Amino acid sequence: MDRYFLKSMRRWLFGVGLLAACGGGGGEATAGESGGEMMCTDCTPVGAMTYALPSPPGAVLWTTTTMDKVLREAAPPTATGEALQLHAARNEFEPLQLVVRADAAADVTLELSAFTGPGTIERREVHRVDYVLISEPSDPAAIRSSQIPDPLVPVAWSDVHAAPASENQPFWITVFVPPDAAPGDYEATLTVTVAGAAQAIPVKLHVFDFALPAEIGFDGNWNASFEALGGGESLEKVESLKDFFFERRLVPGSVAWPAGLNYTGGIAYDCASGTFLAEDNAYDFSQLGPKYIEGVGWNGVGFPSFQIMQFVDNSTPRPQEFCGVDRGPDHYGTDAYNAEWSKLLAALEAYLVERGWQDRGYYYVQNEPQGPEDYDVAAFLADLAKTAAPNLRLAISEEPKPEIAEHPQANGHGYDLWWADLSHFDAAYAKTRQAAGDTVWWYFLYGDLPPHFNPITIDHAGIETRIAHWAAWKYRIRGFAYYSVTGWGIDPHYDPRPQGTNQNGDGFLLYPPQNGQPVTSIRWELLREGVEDFEYLRLAAGGSVPATPDEAAGCDLSVAGAVSSVTSYTRDASALKHLRDELGYFLEGARDGCPQLDSEAPGAHERAAYYLNFQDPEGEPRAEPLEVDGHTWTKIGWSAYDAAKGWGWSGPHIGDASIMLYQYLADAPVDELQRSVIYNDYGRTDTFNWDIENGRYEVTVSIGWHDREYAQQRVVVEGAPLFDSVATTPAEPYRVASVTVDVADGNVTLEAGQTDQYTMLNWMSIAPVD
Repeated sequence: MDRYFLKSMRRWLFGVGLLAACGGGGGEATAGESGGEMMCTDCTPVGAMTYALPSPPGAVLWTTTTMDKVLREAAPPTATGEALQLHAARNEFEPLQLVVRADAAADVTLELSAFTGPGTIERREVHRVDYVLISEPSDPAAIRSSQIPDPLVPVAWSDVHAAPASENQPFWITVFVPPDAAPGDYEATLTVTVAGAAQAIPVKLHVFDFALPAEIGFDGNWNASFEALGGGESLEKVESLKDFFFERRLVPGSVAWPAGLNYTGGIAYDCASGTFLAEDNAYDFSQLGPKYIEGVGWNGVGFPSFQIMQFVDNSTPRPQEFCGVDRGPDHYGTDAYNAEWSKLLAALEAYLVERGWQDRGYYYVQNEPQGPEDYDVAAFLADLAKTAAPNLRLAISEEPKPEIAEHPQANGHGYDLWWADLSHFDAAYAKTRQAAGDTVWWYFLYGDLPPHFNPITIDHAGIETRIAHWAAWKYRIRGFAYYSVTGWGIDPHYDPRPQGTNQNGDGFLLYPPQNGQPVTSIRWELLREGVEDFEYLRLAAGGSVPATPDEAAGCDLSVAGAVSSVTSYTRDASALKHLRDELGYFLEGARDGCPQLDSEAPGAHERAAYYLNFQDPEGEPRAEPLEVDGHTWTKIGWSAYDAAKGWGWSGPHIGDASIMLYQYLADAPVDELQRSVIYNDYGRTDTFNWDIENGRYEVTVSIGWHDREYAQQRVVVEGAPLFDSVATTPAEPYRVASVTVDVADGNVTLEAGQTDQYTMLNWMSIAPVD
């Protein structure tokens, strides 16, 4: 599908103002008893942090990471443990999952004592995990179940909950470690009562000897309707909602709502004088701006950035009329109109500079320019704005690209803040703009399909939300944006596609409030976990983020083990959580050196040589075993990644036999291996993982097709380009190349293909290097 069609379909509403088991992780989906309902038959999360706990009669209590989405039908794990374990810095929120599986329908209550140790930690919260009905998976890599956990309903510790028979009921427990807590080891007791039978479970908490910064170090724009969240009740309610965002280290799209610094409301703008006029009322920007931008009379910190104003709509950057002057027939404006507009921009700049906010406020100029005509307008508007207000930061929702940044009509002026759609992010050119002083964020679309992570998708593994922030550190991305946090439609529990796209969860990350409280989600809470991870990485780098990936800092090597690219990253949730905990021990001085990912997938292969022939497993060559050049070759088709097998693919069309194709060239004058070809007929990136013991390996890959030409084939191994837009021709129909890689994440990752170009894969070998 054309990217511009895909982008224009999405309703951008920015206001002024290891895989989970059934989703490619080894589980199988079957039709249930109720009319085609999807049920998973092998759904238990894997990893060292998944285990059964001491349990009362008639029930099984168990736990897993918060990145593992616990399906109703998942069997409890067979591994056992005696306690729950948390690790957190001071000034950090840390969650855990407690799962109750009762043999018969039963009432359940939970009580958690205060944590005691070097001091006392009092604040602890509990949410009941609810489920969303899924009628159709988001994509081939989605978790295959008709009920996916996501809503987190705030409940009291004394509440009684109805647990269904022989199904899982998870609870999400969050502990806040205050900034002044003494470091060290704490313990509390979680008492779970099922059908009158109580079970006490120890909960251990290690508080690291450092604190997360008071300020938010990872920026963003999470567009939410504060009206929909109940903000219209009072300014006190507004403040509680701003607390809700701030405590999750997430920046709302309308920081000072219900006021704003713009020409449409929240503060009066006088066209004649070109100045903003403060009014003496509690709803004016002159009062709410300092409160939520600087934290005056609030939390003493404020949000790190705020959107001043934005375009009118996707196709209209500026209003048709401004200060009584018509813009004219096009987006360039008349001289009179541009004079008035320039006066406004100058007034904005003066207002910001006077208050020292020039590095916080930004004008969101244009949304997703669609081609050369829009690029011309973007360049013109950047030049106009920077001429009138040189210190006014300009934002545009587009990946950094020379067609805009180096446009001659911009006269050397440009955008300060780029919001790049993840699927179209060009790391190389983004680095060029970062080196020039620009800031790059990511935003996410329903079209950001596997093998990309997508933090917004309900029926994707939770690790995708958290790993996004490790990838952000890798590429020096400074924030995330999303167009709608509260666009939940009529009832998102039953219709998780209110925006009409194929993505379950598109347009909402929160649910309609209950009892006057926001209903958060697993996705929303994991965003906080990811931002806190980013804060750990920032502390490891001395408290700052380098401008570009070329500037090594802190524990970059820890990140490199978890993320190779935006399409190649660990799927092992337990390993990622352990890596974060070890990073905490490093920061407090209890470990020497930055930690490395320690991933042990259940199907991981021991350190040895492996020979993989990409072919139709049911087709030619049919020899069993397949032996060529003295080696036995494993037949590898387009099977989805399976942690139990220790290998497989991830991609936007894995599972679609009409797109993921095979060819056997029976008459080609080459060996059986190069007669075999697999390819993506849509020309997209797909990722292959071979789980293996960590170490150094030489990876060799063959590409090509006898007597045909393919101009831009791409293969990347462990983040290192092996073939970078390489051609094969009738004169040179095959290319073979090797690369030596250090595997630190428990798997060799091969990325094949690029947009709208064929990559013809033949075979791959993996050999240990001493």
